[in-house]
Amino acid sequence: MFGRGRIKPGDCVFVVQKDGDFNNLIIGRVSSTRGNKIVLRGTIIRPTGLIERVTLGRLEDRRKDVLKNPDPNNCIFMLIDRVETEDFSDEIDQDVSKTVWINEKRFFVLDGWIRENIPDLFAQVLRANTSEERSQAREILLGKMNSMYEKDLKEHLYAVARSTSVL
Repeated sequence: MFGRGRIKPGDCVFVVQKDGDFNNLIIGRVSSTRGNKIVLRGTIIRPTGLIERVTLGRLEDRRKDVLKNPDPNNCIFMLIDRVETEDFSDEIDQDVSKTVWINEKRFFVLDGWIRENIPDLFAQVLRANTSEERSQAREILLGKMNSMYEKDLKEHLYAVARSTSVL
C-alpha cells in the first residue's frame, strides 16, 4: 500500500498472484473490502511469452527478476511479449497476494495495453525471424499506435517502443 493508507472500494489496484514458479498480474477496481480481503473486478494477466523464454533459458536477468518481483513500474517488461488474459472477479487476500494501490491514470494505461492487444503486437515485432517480418510487424504496431486517441496510453507506447528499439 506504500504509505497511502488502506485500500477501499473504488480504488484501482495492481496485484501479484503466485502461480507455480511464476506470478500472474491482476489489475482492477476494488468492489468491496473485508479486513485484509478485497473483492476485485478486473483482468488477470499471465505473461506466457516471458515464461516461455525463461523455460527455454533465453532471458536476461532483468526480465527474470521482473517475473519474480513484478510491480507497477517494471511490469511493462511482462507486457511486451505474449500474454494470456481473462476477466477476473474474485476475492484477494492481501496477506497472500501483494496488492498495491495504483492511480487511475496508471490503471487505464495498463488496461489499455490489454484492451488494445498491444502485447501481441510488440511480440510480433520482437520475435520476427526475418527483417521483412519485423518490418511488417513494426508497420502494424505503428499503425495501431498512430490511430490511438488516449493520450497517456499513446505516449506510454511511444516511450516503450523507443526503449525497445522498435522506433
